[in-house]
Amino acid sequence: MWTASCGRGGEEASQAPGVQQPAAPASPAETAPTIGDVTPSSGMGRSAAFQLSVSHPGGASMVKDVQLLINDVLPGAGQTACWVDINGGKTVAAKNEDGSGFFSAVAIGSAKSVSNSKCTVSAAEVKVEPSGNEVKVTVPVTFAASFKGPKKIWVIASSPSKHSGWQQRGAWLVD
Repeated sequence: MWTASCGRGGEEASQAPGVQQPAAPASPAETAPTIGDVTPSSGMGRSAAFQLSVSHPGGASMVKDVQLLINDVLPGAGQTACWVDINGGKTVAAKNEDGSGFFSAVAIGSAKSVSNSKCTVSAAEVKVEPSGNEVKVTVPVTFAASFKGPKKIWVIASSPSKHSGWQQRGAWLVD
């Protein structure tokens, strides 16, 4: 922590010309969430329940959106992947085939599933568990038979005004 007084008699600390004091820390609303671990972070198979850990200094309620993307590369415009969005801890959606947007979201806990040509996620099995500054999101993924080979696991999370940026958190071999 930066302080304006030094330890001698409470005198104000002088600042040398041209030296700037650090900016005040951003308010929690202006802070991006921090991506923690993904479990499992490696393995193989046609399905897995991935647990994502996301934290925010302003509390779990500041995490507004978490996305899980599994593919061999981060897709560019017009490309798709196994790409799932958990919005507000209430709905789940899959990215549509041309990569331009998401299919209609469904309520977490409902008997419905979301899917694209790469994967399917059962909304009934998605879990969002906030505790203190952390949110744990469990996303059960079943990969399409045609979506084979080595893949990477990326996560991004958003607060009201910032996002974490895509971060690679593991690898998976779809067999």
